[in-house]
Amino acid sequence: MFIGRAPEFDAIDRALAQALGGNPSHILILGERGIGKTSLLNVAGLFARGGYTWNDRKHNFLVARISLNENICLVDFAINLRNSIQREIDKENPGVASLKKAWDFLSRFEAAGIAYKHEESIKNNAQIIQEFAFSLVDTIKSLKDSAQKDGLVILIDEADKASLDLSLGSSLKSITETLAAEDCNNILFVVTGLPGTRDVLTKSHESSLRLFQEFNLGPLLKDETITVIESGLQEAKKISGKETQITDEAKDLIYVFSEGYPHFVQQIGYSVFEVDEDGLIDKGDVNTGVFAERGAIKLIGDRYYAKFFYKDISVESQREILSIMAEKWNDWITKKEIKEKFSNKEKTLDNGVRSLIEKGIIIPREGFKGQYRLQWASFAFWIKNHRKTGRQ
Repeated sequence: MFIGRAPEFDAIDRALAQALGGNPSHILILGERGIGKTSLLNVAGLFARGGYTWNDRKHNFLVARISLNENICLVDFAINLRNSIQREIDKENPGVASLKKAWDFLSRFEAAGIAYKHEESIKNNAQIIQEFAFSLVDTIKSLKDSAQKDGLVILIDEADKASLDLSLGSSLKSITETLAAEDCNNILFVVTGLPGTRDVLTKSHESSLRLFQEFNLGPLLKDETITVIESGLQEAKKISGKETQITDEAKDLIYVFSEGYPHFVQQIGYSVFEVDEDGLIDKGDVNTGVFAERGAIKLIGDRYYAKFFYKDISVESQREILSIMAEKWNDWITKKEIKEKFSNKEKTLDNGVRSLIEKGIIIPREGFKGQYRLQWASFAFWIKNHRKTGRQ
């Protein structure tokens, strides 16, 4: 059962129908951590394979999936994609001929070291992209002719981590243009990432965003969040045979603490369910499940916040800025208020705020100069708790 995201489901379904007709409109899904980007990508794959129908349309695409990181160059991207396509063919249509010939250009890189692949990706970028695109042409034709597929869907996760060497925006633009010129357009790219993905794409080609329908995911609405909670309890009853009830006040508190972020709703709901002992989840159970030593906030923080607080931020002064901001939870705070408690120079504060904005960790207030806030109230609680314990 899918709750919320109906506009996005409609768009994915239409985009698949357009790809079948050879007129694709690729999709870019953006959102903060915990908002459900990867889950929506999973749904896109499910729709494309025909595992679930939406608007009474059943699709039959081969679905390949890759995740990006800062070490993947253009050659790695091509190799990883080819391997993903081959794995899916082996699972679904083992009788279809191997793609080895279609992707033969990659053979010269297979045994090469990292340095060589990165060097070639830069030096012979145009040639590799051209060969890459023609390999996709041959692959799509084979899928349609031999496997009776609608075409190919490529899911790209964590695009915000794409390396400069990959030139993601420019590469996708060149590949799609070649596919269109070859009249082999039964393909759909679905790309997800943090909001900074837009900058990643435009840095390599200013017009690359025109390839995509763009969706910025927001939190679930309150009624959607409550539906998720109630559905989870119904599912638990099916598994255990025991009914657990929940008060309206408890539902409201879960919504407040989760802020409508799907993964937070799930974790808080699970933690609260685990601490309940009498079959009735109330306010006390929610507070215990959320704020206990190994409660939901601790688990959410370790999964979503710890890495960029302790690893992605290498400067202690920036952590100090976040700690000062956390005292106001995720309410707006002025630079003047931060400065009054900041232990370093004003220039360090200016540089730190700028860096945190660029990393998407704090949000500037539109129309109000010098005002900022943290993205999540739960992040603020986690910072305050961690700084008290002195964890590094």
